[in-house]
Amino acid sequence: MLFPIFVIATLSEIYVLVTVGDSIGAGNTILLVIITAFIGSYLLKQQGISTLKKVQNAAAQGKNPSFEMLEGVVIMVSGILLLTPGFITDFIGLLGLMPWSRAYFLTSFLQKNTDKIFTSAQFQKSSHNPKWGNPTNNAPQDSNAIDGEFWEEDKNKLDR
Repeated sequence: MLFPIFVIATLSEIYVLVTVGDSIGAGNTILLVIITAFIGSYLLKQQGISTLKKVQNAAAQGKNPSFEMLEGVVIMVSGILLLTPGFITDFIGLLGLMPWSRAYFLTSFLQKNTDKIFTSAQFQKSSHNPKWGNPTNNAPQDSNAIDGEFWEEDKNKLDR
């Protein structure tokens, strides 16, 4: 199913590049593709840092940063699209880097797919052995535990 999509996308990119090249010239087309890559790199850095700060703020406030993390995934994919030569991928990549379009896309995606995402999760019994202690509690179970250090010394060095 993905192969025909990649073939159609590649042929569409080539068609658009050739059409734009015929209109404004090959040199200007190449220059325009390079300029969009630089603009995309700048926006990728700016939006990536902004989203990282959002994730950190949400985590610091005890909130679930899942929406912000999904934004990070969209930003990463958009950056890859912007670095790929072509005007169609550049347009889609720029849409992914714009905060308003990214929020709209993610909100509509989550509204349509939340049931699929959460109903497909499976929960299984843990294989935890209770004799090994509580996996979330790293405190020693025995109050008589002694903490210490050791080191090995080479006997040959001591005999000299």
